[in-house]
Amino acid sequence: MKLSIGKLSKMFGISRTTLLYYDKIGLLHPTSRTENGYRFYEESAVNRLQQILLFKNAGVPLAQIKNLIIAEESVIIGLLMKQLGELNTEINVIKQRQQYIINILANTCIAKNIKNMDKKNLDIILQNAGIDKNHKIDWHSEFEKHSSEQHHNFLSMLGLSDN
Repeated sequence: MKLSIGKLSKMFGISRTTLLYYDKIGLLHPTSRTENGYRFYEESAVNRLQQILLFKNAGVPLAQIKNLIIAEESVIIGLLMKQLGELNTEINVIKQRQQYIINILANTCIAKNIKNMDKKNLDIILQNAGIDKNHKIDWHSEFEKHSSEQHHNFLSMLGLSDN
């Protein structure tokens, strides 16, 4: 199997520029080049790119990925555990902020005067918050999935049901 830079970028859904950058920083080199400079990638490079993208999607900085690809398993596990701990801390901070916002909204004059808000008004509020109708369902689902209690409290505050 021999893939051009274009085919490899399409295969992984990344830009050609990204692959050129990875080559420039020494993260992923083409397996071979033609006389006129065309880059080709064989299976070993494809496997390496899979590893790179796995670590990148896990939030590992590119500078660390270069070392992780050649590291022992215990080093990889240690770094990923550290990354996981940092993410859990970030999630907790975000959940706290979310609850503060819900509490602030619940204590505003507007919230105190809201009795059974209808979905049309909620749509307007979400639109003013930068959440269009196409993303409203995603927002609602993610809120429910990640913070079901806060989601329930928020809907209750607005006089809406969970359905």
